[in-house]
Amino acid sequence: MNAKITFFSVGLLAVLVLVIGIGIPSTNGQNDCQKLLARNMDKQTPPCDDFYAHACGSWYGGEYQRNFGVHDARSLWVAKLKEKLIEHFESATDEECQLGTFYRKCFSDLGSKQSITSYNDAMVGSGANFSILGHNKSDNSDWILANAELRTYGAQGLWRLLVQDNWQAAEQKIFYLLAPTFQLLGQDELSEFLYERYLKVLLIDMRVRVRKAQEWAKNLVDFEKSLQRLLAVDREKTLVLREPQTLLKLEEQLPALQLRKYFEILLRDMDWDASTLLVAVDMDYLQSLQRFLRSADREILSTWLLLKLPMHFEYKMHADEKIMNQKDYWVEQLRKLLPGPLGRLQMELLLGENYQEIYDNSIQQVAILFRDLKLQFEALLNETEVFDYDLVTRTMAREKLRAMRLLTPRLQDPGHSMSTGPAATPLGGSCDWNMMQLSRNRAQQELRQVMGEPAAVSHAVDPLVVNAYYRLRLNRIELPLGLLATPLLQEPTCRTEAERRVRLSAGLGYILAYEMVHAFDYDGINYDATNGQWPPRAIIRFGLRAACYMGARYTNAAININENIADTEGLRLAFETYQSRQDNNSSSTSQPDPELWKSFFLVFAQTWCGKSMDQDTEYPGQYSLHASHQERVNNVLANLPEFAETFQCKAGSAMNPVAKCRIW
Repeated sequence: MNAKITFFSVGLLAVLVLVIGIGIPSTNGQNDCQKLLARNMDKQTPPCDDFYAHACGSWYGGEYQRNFGVHDARSLWVAKLKEKLIEHFESATDEECQLGTFYRKCFSDLGSKQSITSYNDAMVGSGANFSILGHNKSDNSDWILANAELRTYGAQGLWRLLVQDNWQAAEQKIFYLLAPTFQLLGQDELSEFLYERYLKVLLIDMRVRVRKAQEWAKNLVDFEKSLQRLLAVDREKTLVLREPQTLLKLEEQLPALQLRKYFEILLRDMDWDASTLLVAVDMDYLQSLQRFLRSADREILSTWLLLKLPMHFEYKMHADEKIMNQKDYWVEQLRKLLPGPLGRLQMELLLGENYQEIYDNSIQQVAILFRDLKLQFEALLNETEVFDYDLVTRTMAREKLRAMRLLTPRLQDPGHSMSTGPAATPLGGSCDWNMMQLSRNRAQQELRQVMGEPAAVSHAVDPLVVNAYYRLRLNRIELPLGLLATPLLQEPTCRTEAERRVRLSAGLGYILAYEMVHAFDYDGINYDATNGQWPPRAIIRFGLRAACYMGARYTNAAININENIADTEGLRLAFETYQSRQDNNSSSTSQPDPELWKSFFLVFAQTWCGKSMDQDTEYPGQYSLHASHQERVNNVLANLPEFAETFQCKAGSAMNPVAKCRIW
């Protein structure tokens, strides 16, 4: 897609742990910032041999946080956010807090006993005339209506209907019609066995006799396996998004699927035209599905569709799990269904009663930092040899940088309805009812986005999304609320303003610079301010410099090169911007403080403490766009002469190689 997702929350834990030292009180006037840096360090490892091990050798995720899947610094940050929210929900007595009411109702013993009757009534009430376990005649069941009704709750049926940015113009959104994921069915005998047992439980809860439930569960699994076999041999191929077509044209190619009727049900309250509505489809799957449905058992089909709704809400899937897993599950549901109110609550918990004023002030600080980074980057573009004797391309690059925007989330008004979308409904029913209403409102909002209606709540307000994004075709950086829900917004505990600035620059400054550089990596150089490509001369000069990032120090360099470029060039930009800001704020011409420089590099390194997700796989890093955390620290800092100077690393040592990469 058009978004370059950077899969990292860099700087977040540094902001959490290093900037203000939350949870560790200051004693005897000591500097908490330095104490927290030292707590993660293994000083027995020489910094010039392996700086990652030196900075992170003593890092660990707490036992309690590991229940939330903590494996590195960024996942620890998310875990601490969840921990704070859960603590509030479990201690709050104010029944007016609907978020807490929803959490407690669904988490309690009474609330966790979901009723499949709620899901059954919701689907049967759609008028699809389901054949419910042989109680009705199958001839009259309307599988198209059932399939559409599932999507109105956000669930997938015979296909997945996604709302995404247009493949050519990101300002426009279109529909993507793809094959189902078959996640519960899985790919092996064990997952199939567990899935069949799960279906049997659902059927028994619908008062089907045990023997009959076992028979039906096997038939339903066989039906879903038949659907799964319709996928291409190369499963990844099914995810390739084709060029969109109009719904009218697709209806002609796939008449048996009745796609026009499907969209008429989904968009019944909206103004749309089948001749202009754009849909990108997995044609191979849909053509196979069209043939398959001609001979499918309609009774099995309608029953399978009936059970997709409780499966979408993971009916009883979490009932036997550990308490911590259940807590995590319900926080994730709040995150998915009510991101706006949850984000506002999170900022209130972090910042106190004056959270809105403090948050607004912090957004201004972020904007100033972004401005300073752009000014420093423009100075680099003016000086780089990449554009020697090529004023036109240099101007194009500057214009692109100047046009780059920073998008930060706005907190939802506390008076806003707890639900989302035009059909907002207050919470107050059973857990099942609330879940379905919220999911339906959220799905309706997604559908309306394609029709050009503004979203009631932006994805950026998700309080647990901590990945920054650079939108290539929009030329903008998006910082989600989770990234900004940080103790950086509180009063720091560092002793001096200089220490606070160094941590801000190495944390949030690096995040912004990293995303900014993505506008000028191998993908970014294909688009100037007007989406035009650089001329060959500039691309060749860029490539000659970028070739360093293909060197022996880099694992999977061909895959990771854009991220490696952004890592090093981004940190260098953040560091040089920090130096420039220091010079502007200093009234003297004294030499830089080496202790502050050490802090800068330590703060950066400690944002990567822990293991990346793919380090536990058989082939670490093979399927990731990013290098391992250790490589991201050591390779980046080894490219900066200032690092070698600060820690007095000998020439030729691991952290001070002769060949240092630099493009800008």
